[in-house]
Amino acid sequence: MNQERLTDKHYILDILGLSRFELTEIIKKLPDEEYKKKCLEIYDDILYDTLKLRIIRTLSSSSKLKIIFDYNYIKKEFTKYAIVDDLLASLDPEDLCYIFSQHREYLEKLNIYPYEIMFHLNTESQNYFIANIEKTKLSLNEKREILASLDDEVKQNVNLEAFPEEYKTALKMHINKKKYAHEFLEVDLDKNIEDYYGLRIPMKIIPEELTEEQTIIFKRLCRSCPNIKVISPIPTVPLEIEIYSTSDEYIEAEQWIDSLIDNLNPQYSNLQKIAVIDNAIGKKVSYSPNLKKNDEEEEDYINPRALWKIISCGYGTCEGIANLERYILKRVGIASELVSGHAHAFLILKDISLISEDGKEVIGDTILDPTWNLSAHRFGAKPNTFCISYKEARKQDINENGEDHYCHRKSGLENITLELDENNLRNLFASVGIADNDGIFPIKQFIEKSKELDKIYADDTEKNFKKQLELFSISFPDFATCQISSIKILSDIFSNTENLKFDQCIINIVYNREDKNKEPVLYLCIDSSTFGRKFYYADKSKKQFIEASLEEFTKQFECYESDIFYSGRIKTLGN
Repeated sequence: MNQERLTDKHYILDILGLSRFELTEIIKKLPDEEYKKKCLEIYDDILYDTLKLRIIRTLSSSSKLKIIFDYNYIKKEFTKYAIVDDLLASLDPEDLCYIFSQHREYLEKLNIYPYEIMFHLNTESQNYFIANIEKTKLSLNEKREILASLDDEVKQNVNLEAFPEEYKTALKMHINKKKYAHEFLEVDLDKNIEDYYGLRIPMKIIPEELTEEQTIIFKRLCRSCPNIKVISPIPTVPLEIEIYSTSDEYIEAEQWIDSLIDNLNPQYSNLQKIAVIDNAIGKKVSYSPNLKKNDEEEEDYINPRALWKIISCGYGTCEGIANLERYILKRVGIASELVSGHAHAFLILKDISLISEDGKEVIGDTILDPTWNLSAHRFGAKPNTFCISYKEARKQDINENGEDHYCHRKSGLENITLELDENNLRNLFASVGIADNDGIFPIKQFIEKSKELDKIYADDTEKNFKKQLELFSISFPDFATCQISSIKILSDIFSNTENLKFDQCIINIVYNREDKNKEPVLYLCIDSSTFGRKFYYADKSKKQFIEASLEEFTKQFECYESDIFYSGRIKTLGN
């Protein structure tokens, strides 16, 4: 095709009707580089990033350099991975070395480290950098990162005698490019870990696979290497999806877990330990629904499932929360299995000793649902899914309208019949100081105060409602940060308070339009024949509900794209 004809956008698209893929292939094969660049401009709105990169890769290294140094263009058009793999890694090694030497600050502006480019270079280019490593004017750590990132076959052909000792240790390191989706540095905790200090190459370690001695060494390493990904595999999640926490999150979470375990009474039975651990998780963690809160969908999927990240941020999905409790139970020698029902995860406690209603000791498997216990523990109520049978778990899947959400349905669990009756459950939680000596849970005081307010303001629905909200806010100061648990408790309050009758009562979550992360905000919408429609939202800083008009509320907040099914609830406030 005539090159000049190709620049006629109307002719190409409307008359010939070429697809964007056909157009890309034609442009790639043009002999004149200037026409290729001209076509990139003409068809900028037609070609998406992947197709543009196919064309750019056919340009000369000097032309690529001009594109790379057009900061606004490449940041707008391409992801970091594309800039590294398709642009920087495709340069002639001399030009890349020039960037390292003269424009290191520009790479920093792009948030790109030199070692990230090494992963994608061919053998010839990697050998070039070995021979010219001192010409790059990079820091010692950056040079070590480059050497560590080279392919194993390249390292094997290097004459180590020609390098100083600090380079030799880097050349002996191994990059894993197969086990997970992205490259990472394999760490040998049985060698001198100081060799890894200061390196920013991603390192991935599964702490559950470490010995006690290796764990101590690993924690030292975490304090020196910011790019460690602490992996927490979940049986219900495919291995190719990395569920990880940062080194800082790991250290913070382990300190909390260590403190929890160290404070367990050594005389406690396994069941008492489970009660304390389940309660502590409920006080620390809130349920996070599967919301797409920003453009990083993968991050939104990972964060509430990453074991140690959950402790650090205070939010988790049912999979993450159940896996967290499984991990802590394992640390104290209690076996459990994480299982998945219908879009929900919970635990089976293995070989647990319970006292039956007739006072006999029975040993077997039983079900514990950490997520559905969160609300009870957070607000000091009786947990309804603590050591229950499969039959009881399935009963709780059915809501008040008779709808079965199948959360705990799982073939093969029908033989789990072991459960803790209410009297023995109360005695258990009394024995560890969570309930009082009579087995009454702390929420009873709140319930009694709520009933008293209901009687005092029985003839003033609006005053009654506001007083109930005020009592709730004072009694549970962190209510605004545990939105899903608060929804459950508030729903129960309003449905069980005798003199509070509404035409409609909506309790849900929204997000502030100005919040880029779209963090959930608890809100109430009340329709009453006596005082009309009222909107209230939970203010996290003030720790109270703020009243807003319909106009104010809709201007400030936005609903999430899809409705959320809130797994886990307290059907009645168990005290």
